[in-house]
Amino acid sequence: MKINLVENGIFPITKDIDGNVINVTLDTGLTLSGTVQGEGKLLGTSCLFIRTSGCNLRCAWVGADGNGSPCDTPYSSHHAESNMMEIDDVVGVVKHNIGNMTHIVVSGGEPTMQKGLAELLEKLRALGLHTTIETNATIFNDDVAKNTSLVSMSPKLESSTPYRQNLKNTGIEYSEHWERKHATKRRNVQVIQQYIHESRNYGNDFQLKFVVQNPADIQEIENDFLNQLTGWVPDDIVLMPEGTSSDMLADRSYWAIEAAIERGWRFTPRLHIELFGKARAV
Repeated sequence: MKINLVENGIFPITKDIDGNVINVTLDTGLTLSGTVQGEGKLLGTSCLFIRTSGCNLRCAWVGADGNGSPCDTPYSSHHAESNMMEIDDVVGVVKHNIGNMTHIVVSGGEPTMQKGLAELLEKLRALGLHTTIETNATIFNDDVAKNTSLVSMSPKLESSTPYRQNLKNTGIEYSEHWERKHATKRRNVQVIQQYIHESRNYGNDFQLKFVVQNPADIQEIENDFLNQLTGWVPDDIVLMPEGTSSDMLADRSYWAIEAAIERGWRFTPRLHIELFGKARAV
């Protein structure tokens, strides 16, 4: 079975599927395969990433400068690339690049759109790896839940809707169709509850990681999500400021940190942006 990745969708790597060293300058600026998880419960953990292509949402916010601030991986969503790979080939590349690391993160786009995701996760766990999927929690798959060590759910708030002003000066064309579809699909409490329940049932972990832009987002998180969910504890809730630069993140961090402290939640920076800026494969 094949899975659709973005171009160079296994990263950062220095060896090909046969274990041969490839001539590449890594976006991390490092000299070896691997990076660190930049967000959430596993912040700072060394890992490899696999990025799938295609998404059922079209996230975009208003940036601190008043311009639009779309999803930070538009090449997997707004302008999705296509790179079909055999799952066994993906696993082969991972084998030659994982080294002493024990964590693999499957991100997107939206990974749960991929029919081969559960098979990929099962084969990665068979290597003894800790698996994370980063999902918007709108599509449930029991086999995915079973084979995922950490289900990292990032439900999208109303502020993520691709309104015309949220795409201002981004080069991404406004679409009324995607505005309506995003608004309809972005919130699925039933799917979130299923992942919480099955993660506990299979002895795996989960987190609810909310991208926040302004203090009003906190009330939306509590009213529209947490108050309708069971099986979570405060330590499972993560606040992460929206932004693609250190300045933008700093502008939205202090009130988010206070909100997290007040409720016993977690706060996460975006470590990869602090370390590597807007580089792609980090």
